[in-house]
Amino acid sequence: MRSLARLPLVAAVWWLVSSLAIADDKLVLAHYMPWYGTREVSGQWGWHWTMDHYDPERLKWDGPRMAASHEYPLIGLYDSGDPAALECQVLQMKLAGIDGVIVDWYGTKDHLDYAVNHRNTEVLVGYIKRAGLRFAICYEDQALKEAEAIGQGKADLQWLEANWFGDDAYVKVDGRPLLLVFGPQRLKFNQWIEIRAALLPSRPLIHGLPHLAKETGMDGVYAWPPVVGGKTISPEQWRKELDLIYANKSGGLIAVAFPGFKDIYKQAGKHESYGRIDSRDGATFSETLDLALKSNAKIVQIATWNDYGEGTGIEPGLDNGYRYLDHVQQTLKPAAFTGADLRLPAELYRLRKRGGDTADLNKAADLLCAGKPSEATGLIAKVKAKVEDGAAAFLESPAASDPDYHLETDRFYQKAEGATEAMKLRCRLDIYYPVNKGKFATVVWFHGGGLSKGNRSIPIALRHQGIAVVAVNYRLSPENKSPAYLEDAAAAVAWTFANIAKFGGDPEAIFVSGHSAGAYLTAMIGLDKRWLAKEGIDADRIAGLIPLSSQMITHFAIRDERGIDEKQPVVDEFAPLYHVRKDAPPMLVVTGDREKELMGRYEENAYFWRMMKLVGHPDTTLRELEGFDHGLMPEPAFPLLLEFVRKHAER
Repeated sequence: MRSLARLPLVAAVWWLVSSLAIADDKLVLAHYMPWYGTREVSGQWGWHWTMDHYDPERLKWDGPRMAASHEYPLIGLYDSGDPAALECQVLQMKLAGIDGVIVDWYGTKDHLDYAVNHRNTEVLVGYIKRAGLRFAICYEDQALKEAEAIGQGKADLQWLEANWFGDDAYVKVDGRPLLLVFGPQRLKFNQWIEIRAALLPSRPLIHGLPHLAKETGMDGVYAWPPVVGGKTISPEQWRKELDLIYANKSGGLIAVAFPGFKDIYKQAGKHESYGRIDSRDGATFSETLDLALKSNAKIVQIATWNDYGEGTGIEPGLDNGYRYLDHVQQTLKPAAFTGADLRLPAELYRLRKRGGDTADLNKAADLLCAGKPSEATGLIAKVKAKVEDGAAAFLESPAASDPDYHLETDRFYQKAEGATEAMKLRCRLDIYYPVNKGKFATVVWFHGGGLSKGNRSIPIALRHQGIAVVAVNYRLSPENKSPAYLEDAAAAVAWTFANIAKFGGDPEAIFVSGHSAGAYLTAMIGLDKRWLAKEGIDADRIAGLIPLSSQMITHFAIRDERGIDEKQPVVDEFAPLYHVRKDAPPMLVVTGDREKELMGRYEENAYFWRMMKLVGHPDTTLRELEGFDHGLMPEPAFPLLLEFVRKHAER
């Protein structure tokens, strides 16, 4: 957590004295936080996961641990000292086309978690160099105590001079090492003069934030997400701020790209929020990256890779998946790397945690470091096949394997012929199923996320229940438009009908369910028969539909694609309500408390239930879960779902 008041909306005017003549192409660096700790690696959960408020030992209904973040890492909560995590992250950067890392560094003193962060950074630097990337440091001078500021500041920066400034992988500008300072917040102008005098051999180029750089004697500035005063900053406001910063043509500038800003400090009970910049489903990042690349800056800093407390990370997560890294890769076009290559490091990490063959995984990692992902792919696939032939285990608790179930991941379910790149990357499913048990029922599960976010998971309450769960990813808006996600949902259900018997399941006991956006997909493909008909499947073969908190009018993401306000209801061919019919599969319709749900969600479902009754449908049940909001309602809904599945599977 940083205590700095953020940039004002009117940029300061500064002088710039140095030229960043490093290359014709821009250097793109990701700002990295090395401060996360887990019980598995460090013996306890680090403050940045807990903020003394969240307990990672508690799991959410869909699997993730409780943590101090609105987003959640795709590889799960990790330790910044874990070699497997650092390897994964550095390789993801490399394959996305990011040139290196700016590490957030609190110095060498053994205070709070500073010494641990320093050790983590030393390990990280090894992986950076192994992958052929570059690195620089952002010094947090706020860590200095007033009485020892100059002495400790000198000691910290002299350590950098002795150990990293001369490293071939360290970023240099005109032969001088680049150093960022977050602020400066503690050290003043005269103190910097004294500290600089102790660094004469290296003469680092020191950059600060625009509103503090001049008064503290910095050589240049770096832009940062411009939040201030707890306010929501509009795109027009942050564009104006960045335009003012980039308008200076004299050099000494580091541009910034950021996905948004959504901190969790208020929810964690720490202090008021610094402010908010909406991610706009990826648009903010693509626009700020474009502005940065078009600026006169020679260096672009991505702010950040992984600051979960402030919601500025582009690291793959459960909500945004690879949205940001895919965009970086498509923009920077590194070598011949593909979106599929970009997903290999996370698979490597998962297999390491599952106890996969170390020798083969080490060879695969070496190949990825060497920029040879096509050669690494076969090794990873070989290890994966062996691991998944064993007991099922999940990333949040890889040691807790279950020999009575298997988990096979990342199966492509669309037709290979004519598949687009987006389909190849997103049209994937995991199947969790009991072994040595025949004719089991199956639940096809669609994740939520407003049709614009989310990632597949096997809900905890559906594990160890004697059934199979097919967890599905689908293409997302706004990168993909309606009806792409409906087509994907239908294709995933069709895949299940075609393949479930191979795993021991009963093709006549396939149920479809999901939460929120996933519930909408459930209702649509079960009621509007044309989607499954395109796949050669009669929707009436579905044993039952269980939408949990579905939109029954046309989904707000589709309305947004048409420029229709979310408060303007529409009932057309993309509304489940439009397709009420008496011969639909049995339905269990569940919502949260009408006073806690998303706007009008209970009322939509109640009206849908009434209309199904009126058209003569014999088996539609509506349940309202009092006291539960939209996000928590699946927990009490799952026992109802399982009861419904068992009842109808026996018919």
